[in-house]
Amino acid sequence: MLKVAIMLLLMACGTQHSSVPTPPAGGWANVAPAEVKEVLPGDGRLYLRIEEGRFDFWVAVAQMEVSVGDFLLLGKGPERRQFLSKDLARRFKVMTFIEDIAVATLAQSHAAIRLEPPPGGLAIGEVFAQRLELAGQEVLVRGRVIKANKGIFGTNWYHLVDGTGGEGTNDLTVTSSGSANVGDMVRARGALTADKDLGFGYFYPAIIEEAVIRVESP
Repeated sequence: MLKVAIMLLLMACGTQHSSVPTPPAGGWANVAPAEVKEVLPGDGRLYLRIEEGRFDFWVAVAQMEVSVGDFLLLGKGPERRQFLSKDLARRFKVMTFIEDIAVATLAQSHAAIRLEPPPGGLAIGEVFAQRLELAGQEVLVRGRVIKANKGIFGTNWYHLVDGTGGEGTNDLTVTSSGSANVGDMVRARGALTADKDLGFGYFYPAIIEEAVIRVESP
């Protein structure tokens, strides 16, 4: 009986840790596991310095139990530039105010950011892995926009991630006349080009050009 009880307890704990906290209406906005690097209390809230992939930024949240080294799931929120904290007598270049937030394990973070490819489509990691075979063919992917440069060379440039791939194979560049913003989840369909070299150090192992994109509801 004792062994059974221990097994049930371990199973319950495993389920609890593997399930992802319920996302807000807008969905979690993470593009990589978001680790807390610094915690500063002030002005009746907490200021957290977050490292998320190649991004390093500050968020303001309500008072909560959180420590350096914790991983967080983050919702969307408005930015305030040149934000001044009176209590800290410190001005932050950019501060993002977030209401929806949850402390998570690393496994939960990975589960929350991974997007399933659309029906008939491919994961971004698969596109990179098969880029030579797919060159010149139309591909369909789903990803979250982590960077948007609009009106460059007469088109919009987006960087998409879906939680697949590794270093150098997890960030797919897409050009399109369609409009999307950082944080949006989109489908992108277009012809894949492999080893695109624009010169001036701009080389793309894989890129979808002149794609049709559609912003999806969370």
